[in-house]
Amino acid sequence: MFIDIQKDSLISALQLVLRAVPSNNLLPILAGIHIEVRASEIIFTASNTKMTIQYRLTLDAPSLLIHRTGEIVVPARHFFEVVRKLGEGMMTLEMKEGLDLTIVSSESHIRFRGMDPQEFPSIHSKDDHYRAKLRINNALLKSTIKQVAIAASSSEARPVLTGVLFNFNRDGLNLMATDGIRLATRKIVIENDQDIDATFLIPAQNLVEITKLLKNDTDTTEIVTYANQVRFTSNDVQIESVLIEGEFPSLSNVIPTSYISEVLLETNRLLNAVECVSVLASERVIKIAATKNNLLLFSQTADVGDVQHQVPFAQMKGDDFNFSLNVKLLVEILRSIGGGEVRLRFSGKLSPIMLIPEHTDPSTIFIITPVRTQ
Repeated sequence: MFIDIQKDSLISALQLVLRAVPSNNLLPILAGIHIEVRASEIIFTASNTKMTIQYRLTLDAPSLLIHRTGEIVVPARHFFEVVRKLGEGMMTLEMKEGLDLTIVSSESHIRFRGMDPQEFPSIHSKDDHYRAKLRINNALLKSTIKQVAIAASSSEARPVLTGVLFNFNRDGLNLMATDGIRLATRKIVIENDQDIDATFLIPAQNLVEITKLLKNDTDTTEIVTYANQVRFTSNDVQIESVLIEGEFPSLSNVIPTSYISEVLLETNRLLNAVECVSVLASERVIKIAATKNNLLLFSQTADVGDVQHQVPFAQMKGDDFNFSLNVKLLVEILRSIGGGEVRLRFSGKLSPIMLIPEHTDPSTIFIITPVRTQ
């Protein structure tokens, strides 16, 4: 391989794929970035076995000249840091005999010992047999993942709870996640011309990384599922994630079908109040009570003090109520809603609390289980 490339273009490509390079790995090849120079493009790939990121830089970019094709795997972190510290402008990358890669800029000459590209994990070909294929607007996909993924568990005790369930059927695409205490679900209405009913479970952590890679909100992302992997493609970026094996718990009976009381609140005002009382929340628990006039939030820590904060309603239906919640989990839900108004529904002392954002599709539902207190 032999190319001339602008520093800024190379840095942008490396920053994207570096998200998939593991900080610690027993396989040395995964600590590298696979660089493949073709006749009309360069493909940068990084992988941690659970997620693979690929970025394509095409020859029509003014910052790239291709003189000779080839491929190599270079040490990711060292390669990025060296390039980052070089001067601005064009630089030359050339693979010499064997697996040595030289970088020549106006002021520097660097040589890297490369690794065999044949040992690097491959990414699915577009011709591989797939189970389902769909396209979603980037902004819609990002906002949905942001709202649902926060309910996934961070504990590996039950791996299926660390993922977000995707169910693609005639009605569209439904996303759901739960950690056993919280639940979040949202439906996206998209066409299903294939009349396919497919269910797959994607690690929530990978989905969060994917949202950071989808830059243009007006573009669309293609999602293709295989037997044990899923591929996201948006313009020049392609991400593959493993799927989680196992049976996701049935949650159809968890969402309350009726409620005793409901209040409509301004989301940001409620969030500010919750964050205020969280400061003195012993064991991260706050108490919430509703009267005909407002919502009262209360917390205390022995030998330190207590705090209470009032939040006025936009409206209230039903009787007064009170319950206790884990404040950290509630804050994460309110932050993911992102403004507007939210309906808080009370279904009984032992029933989950429902939060339904007003400014999104009515299928968006958050559930959080109350904490039992003395």
